[in-house]
Amino acid sequence: MRVNVDDDKILRCSACGADSGANHLQYCTVCGKLLSEDYQPLDVIRSSYRLQRTALVANSLDMANSRSLFERAERNGASQMAWACLVYSFVPYLGIIFVPVTMLIGLAGLLAAVSRPEVGGGKLALSTIGLSIPVLAMQIFFWWLLYYIPTIGGGS
Repeated sequence: MRVNVDDDKILRCSACGADSGANHLQYCTVCGKLLSEDYQPLDVIRSSYRLQRTALVANSLDMANSRSLFERAERNGASQMAWACLVYSFVPYLGIIFVPVTMLIGLAGLLAAVSRPEVGGGKLALSTIGLSIPVLAMQIFFWWLLYYIPTIGGGS
């Protein structure tokens, strides 16, 4: 009895590297990628999030049948913008410009979360306001150092 070599061929998934274990499988049992497809650049990321065979959002018409990689539970844009401003305020010297912006937008995000609890983001807005105070203190310290260091050296 002769066994055909092609019948016993075990396919390896190009996304996650798992062996198919049998030749009759079309999809990887680990990540769900079609085994007959070649490697795609985003295969590793898609397989790690178990998004193989899931369409990503390309336009508004596909929203009902697909899922976004970057969907968030919070829909409070002001609190998310306040977080971004807080991150920008970490830049030495120039970040001092973003500290008052962080406080104002964080306050707007907090008011939005209080007035409409379904949008969420209250904790994020409150934490950005609270964290902007020590960042402001550090920025003031940096500016003080900028003017104090030349006086130490006895410059004219």
